[in-house]
Amino acid sequence: MYICRRRPSQPGACGGVSILVSNLDSSVNEEVVAFLNDKRRAQALLDNHRLEAPEMVAIDTRYAELEDNKLALERAAFNPPRGVKRLDTERYWELKTEIESEQEQLQRRRIVSRDAQPLREALQQRWTPQEWERRPLEWRRAVIKLVVERIEVMRTLRRGATNGHLGAVHNPDRIKVKMAG
Repeated sequence: MYICRRRPSQPGACGGVSILVSNLDSSVNEEVVAFLNDKRRAQALLDNHRLEAPEMVAIDTRYAELEDNKLALERAAFNPPRGVKRLDTERYWELKTEIESEQEQLQRRRIVSRDAQPLREALQQRWTPQEWERRPLEWRRAVIKLVVERIEVMRTLRRGATNGHLGAVHNPDRIKVKMAG
């Protein structure tokens, strides 16, 4: 069961919304399957995550330049040519840290396109809810993270059980799934 817990730090946390996981998951799964079957819309979302070829080449080129700079830096610090003074240790570590931080930033920009891999795989087939359920949970979560912007569960207006029922009755209209793109 998902429950919105009341928290002082979150003024929007009402403490009055709860829903069974199975009911929420089935609604979200239906929306995601419909989104994935709309190939034009899903492809547009994938294109937002894709790095263009020239940009990727520029990233790779700059990364290679930084690797060459690290090699030259190590030569200057540990194996300088005859007659040349060794690079100061503090300066060496300062420059090496700068180079590695720029390399990390370049790696993060590369990863953006790798994160979209589950969506790229999902676009290669026609989906049914049963086929979607057969996929591993981690994979489905990765796709949902890419295609779903927000899931909202509205409060019920009525308290207690409906006449003729032993407990609450699921109302699928309470669930709003906002898709990305």
